[in-house]
Amino acid sequence: MRVGTGLVLILATLTTELRGDEVADLKAQVEQMQQAINGLRARISELEKDRPTPPLPRATAVAPTPDPVPPPPALAGKPVYAPPPTPPMRGYLALPETPFVVRFNFKPRLDMTVDSGNPGDRYRFVTAKLPLAGTLEHAGGGQVFFNSNGSQIDFDIRAPSEPGNFRLYYQNDFFGSDTSDMKYRLREAFGDYYNLRGGFTYSLFVDRNNWPDTLDYEGTNAVEWVRRALIHYRFALNEQWKVTFGIEKPDILVDDNFDSSIVTETRMPDTGMNLIWDGGGRGHVQLSSIFRSIGAKGESVGDQRVFGWGFDASAALNVSSQDVLRAWVVYGEGIGAFGNDSSFENTDAAYDANGRLHALRYVSGMLGYTHRWNDQWRSTLSYGYVNISNTDGQAGDAYHVTHYGSANLIYKLNKQFSIGVEGLYGRREVHDGRFGDDFRLQLSLLYRLFD
Repeated sequence: MRVGTGLVLILATLTTELRGDEVADLKAQVEQMQQAINGLRARISELEKDRPTPPLPRATAVAPTPDPVPPPPALAGKPVYAPPPTPPMRGYLALPETPFVVRFNFKPRLDMTVDSGNPGDRYRFVTAKLPLAGTLEHAGGGQVFFNSNGSQIDFDIRAPSEPGNFRLYYQNDFFGSDTSDMKYRLREAFGDYYNLRGGFTYSLFVDRNNWPDTLDYEGTNAVEWVRRALIHYRFALNEQWKVTFGIEKPDILVDDNFDSSIVTETRMPDTGMNLIWDGGGRGHVQLSSIFRSIGAKGESVGDQRVFGWGFDASAALNVSSQDVLRAWVVYGEGIGAFGNDSSFENTDAAYDANGRLHALRYVSGMLGYTHRWNDQWRSTLSYGYVNISNTDGQAGDAYHVTHYGSANLIYKLNKQFSIGVEGLYGRREVHDGRFGDDFRLQLSLLYRLFD
């Protein structure tokens, strides 16, 4: 229609200037053109009706714009690490630009004790140090002590994203001296890589997961508790059974009563193994052995050597969801240095009246029972017995038998704070039959950053 209108206008303009016959010819041409245009329009309409409607285009994701900045190159030949995964345990933090996670734990504590007499050690309840009845040390009334020597600091570093289960562990407390408060003491410093452990930590003769839950920092007399420089190799037999082999620095304790010039000698490391059954929620059992060479020499006894050996069996069994039973039995000769209590005396070996060196027989047993009254309250009873044979060449006050008993009630306000009260009784008997004992009441405040 627009084309036709334009032609009409043009025609109207030209009619004023053209002659009549020319006007007639032009009108005829315009009519023919108009008919042709109308025919084309009709054809276009028919074609548009027959053509199918195209589908709507699908939405497609827009490709991200590539980062024009390349990643930083490796530094000094070391790979640039991606951030490690979420730490596997509560309290672990990722160290930037490394595969490591680390946890710092601080455990301050305060122990307040009241003793019926002189306990021999104002900081820990050590039955081997109880003064004998009738001595000046035993005389006197009750005594009160405060200390924080059991406070601990530890670091645990792991690499959960790397092969080998790499680990570095450090811990100290403040029992470096029994005559002063807060003296630094290293408890553990070791490394793990795959199945190999090396450093300063607990002997393989020790079941560190089977100590009764006492407030007394020293703990039951009858458990094996020794830390030393060592190398251990552990591997799993299956999901429940594990075996550990190791060699360790020997700590030899020989009674020098017969000859004050006696000095100990070490010619081979202590060697042993343990077998552990881990029953998960049912508890665990550990069987251990240790073999050692005990040597000493003196002016009157010469250079002598005896063989030491020991076996122990320990178990922590979940009797119910609220109760745990712990037991420990040890038997051997020349292993007094491994005992939690006997290691305070020279109890590995001693000379008889003829100057002959003997490995001293060692027997000990422990029972502990923990009951959880509810999520916040728990109690533990424990008893320990140690017996070491004596030779006729030892002094009358040589270590012979000790007894240890404890009962406590602990309230756990939250994961960071607990308070508890404990009653303790200890008795020491020596070679000539004399004894000394003590009652202690202890109140403890226990803090920690993490479990």
